[in-house]
Amino acid sequence: MIFTSHLFSMILYAFFVAVVLALLRRDEKKSRTRYGFLLFLIMVGGAILFGWLMYLFTL
Repeated sequence: MIFTSHLFSMILYAFFVAVVLALLRRDEKKSRTRYGFLLFLIMVGGAILFGWLMYLFTL
């Protein structure tokens, strides 16, 4: 499956990585859910911030 949006591909990748890492690193369901959600937000936010900073250097 090929996506035309890099942002959607990155969000999908961040989701799967967050799920796998949450399953591997936490034992309890509540902490696993919180850790996975926080990790997902950090990865997506960091990628958007980094992309925005790279865009500033192309101006």
